[in-house]
Amino acid sequence: MKNNPPIIDIPLTGSETIFEIKKNPSFKSQMGFIFLKAVLISPFRTNTIADNAIMKTTRMILKNYLPDKQRIKQYRNVCAFSEDNRIDIIPISYFQTLFIGLIGRFITSCFFPVNPLGLIHIFQSFEQKRAVTTNEILDLACILSGVRKTPKGIETDFTLEVMSGKTLVWQGVSTFLTKNRVNKKKPSKKKSDIFLAKKETIFVPSETGRKYAAVSGDYNPHHLHTLPAKLFGFKRAIAHGMWSLARVTASLDREFGIQDAAMIEAAFKLPIFLPATTILGYDRQNHTQGHPPIVHFELRDKHQGLPHLKGRLLYKNQG
Repeated sequence: MKNNPPIIDIPLTGSETIFEIKKNPSFKSQMGFIFLKAVLISPFRTNTIADNAIMKTTRMILKNYLPDKQRIKQYRNVCAFSEDNRIDIIPISYFQTLFIGLIGRFITSCFFPVNPLGLIHIFQSFEQKRAVTTNEILDLACILSGVRKTPKGIETDFTLEVMSGKTLVWQGVSTFLTKNRVNKKKPSKKKSDIFLAKKETIFVPSETGRKYAAVSGDYNPHHLHTLPAKLFGFKRAIAHGMWSLARVTASLDREFGIQDAAMIEAAFKLPIFLPATTILGYDRQNHTQGHPPIVHFELRDKHQGLPHLKGRLLYKNQG
């Protein structure tokens, strides 16, 4: 019986490097420039890191950001959040979109040694400390917080922070995978999969990628049209993983109510090829007196039952 290769953590050492940008590049023109830069520098970047590599802790910051109320309204519509009396409250999943431009700047900078093309978003978590309104002025920070070599490739963690004044109000972690170009092995036998109770059928129209790009700033070509998607190895355009997570979050919010202090974490599985019909399943546990509930959820393909997304919602006690 062969042992699996070990996971090697790459140390982040030295004094923290802080790089401040003056304007968030989360809109179409600048994201196009970032993508072009990624293409140009890609031949000079590697898909692996030496076991004894040492990287610096780096923080990219943007200060005094005022949320765009119109964009948040459009985001609510695209992701199916309800229009209720909390319209001035920013949806818990929306904050991740504020970091798309920052992450784009980060991975095309000298602070990130790995090839910026082909990064696969495999995990996302975010924790809201309290409700945040659209009138608050925010400071954003994107920190390279973890790098490790795994049998599948290089995983990188970006910790995302939202400050209101001197208070941390939202924190997330985005994990990306850069696949190895060599040592491709046959997939191991998968364990039996347990399905959660089906609760909602969600149709995903063909224009979902373009609509989400307009409200999130994520204009990666494989989400927009079939032709560029094929250039990236997909048979059709695929939905953003973060759209699927936001869409699930909207349904959970309608069913249970996302309280002011809550945490959501999810692993992205197989892509959603557009258009598609999906099934949302979830199960609420630990809803006894004195114990906040935990909601396990999953999004699957309606016809084959293949998983697109699995995660959980945890309610937090404000203190």
